[in-house]
Amino acid sequence: MRDIDDLTLAGIPVYCKKGKNGGIYLLNTVQVNKPPLSKKEWQSMESSLQSRLQVLGDDATFNAILKLNKVEGVSDFDIDLSLSKGNIERRKHVFDLLAAIRNQRLICFDYMNAQGEESQKTTEPYRIVFKEGSWYLDAYCYTTERFNVYKLARIANLDTKGTFSRREYQPIAYNGGEWMDKDKVSVQLLVNKRVLDQFLELLGRDHVKKIDDTWYTMIYPLKDHVYGYNKLLGYGKFVRVISPASFRNHFIKYINEVKSFYVTT
Repeated sequence: MRDIDDLTLAGIPVYCKKGKNGGIYLLNTVQVNKPPLSKKEWQSMESSLQSRLQVLGDDATFNAILKLNKVEGVSDFDIDLSLSKGNIERRKHVFDLLAAIRNQRLICFDYMNAQGEESQKTTEPYRIVFKEGSWYLDAYCYTTERFNVYKLARIANLDTKGTFSRREYQPIAYNGGEWMDKDKVSVQLLVNKRVLDQFLELLGRDHVKKIDDTWYTMIYPLKDHVYGYNKLLGYGKFVRVISPASFRNHFIKYINEVKSFYVTT
């Protein structure tokens, strides 16, 4: 009976016939080219669509969820990708870029890089990525003549400009890709147990060594400039840099520069 319930929930029409030669039958008019999805598979699809809806908020995803809502029961798996106000406001850029990708439209925009330098870009857009609370664009840049990653928060004055023919494109890696790991330094940290869970999520337990009941040590790759320092400052007094000495000295210098903003004269 559970199998019959799954078939019914999947939209496969079956009927029952009583009597000596009775049973449960599939209508002769139905053609099934693929096995029907189970209840759990339907719930998995719905969870994925709900995550997409949180990020994009588009009508197509909403309508797809409505069609799947006939499946009863509470899913045992959920994802919360609730957006900040800034990311919700940035959805217009996302939809404009998606339209440009699908219609093969060139885009031009003003861009401010991580060093605060401003430039104008003309690119072929290929993919939008939402990672760790931020939007990114994979695009072929006509200035550098290569595929680059652009953070949407740094894009301004976005406009379309003509069309392009798609070139061969290999999706850029966002997990340990060269552009993300470039110039990173292997930094030895002493981490308090109060923030240990955050490092376990990033590095895994095999890369963490227990020192005592309070402190743990690990190697964590960081960039030896303001972005790496700010990441460490987010952990406050619960993280200490052990080595290398050059990184530790640069970090201390940066802390003193921050402190100077609050020193009254």
